[in-house]
Amino acid sequence: MADELALKGKLLVASSAILDGSFNRSVVLIIDHDSRGSLGIVLNHPLPGDGGRKHPLYQGGPVDPDQRSLLHSAGHLASSNEIVDGVHFESSDDLLTELAATDSAYRRYAGYAGWATGQLEYELRTQSWFVLEARADLIFHNDGYDLWRKCLIEKGGIFRYFASTHKSVMLN
Repeated sequence: MADELALKGKLLVASSAILDGSFNRSVVLIIDHDSRGSLGIVLNHPLPGDGGRKHPLYQGGPVDPDQRSLLHSAGHLASSNEIVDGVHFESSDDLLTELAATDSAYRRYAGYAGWATGQLEYELRTQSWFVLEARADLIFHNDGYDLWRKCLIEKGGIFRYFASTHKSVMLN
């Protein structure tokens, strides 16, 4: 059980078997994980048409899409502890103006991913996800769509094969 509770600050990388639109080819940073459930942010789903904005918005997950949050590297502005080295989580986007005035990396999210008690553990046992160590360079990767492939290649082994497959299962 201790290993299962050590997911905070880890990346969940969706297996190619997850076809659900919210999690297909997703990389999720686990913000909180305990005996009551889990909360994460999908890192690699930019909202369509939002890329040209000053503060692009990413789809953080299917739960509460009106909720805004931030991941950032500005330790001096942080209201919370680091999730991983050099990465802080804010449960609102109130710091957006201050962050924009710095050279710090940041990303803005709408919604989040949530799992009930035992749900994520079940999904891990059924190999819907694999776990990868989170790092700031992955979290703030400049091409959200490419992050899933990058994580598969980094995991190595058979995962490298899945990195080169087409998104549509029918075309593989």
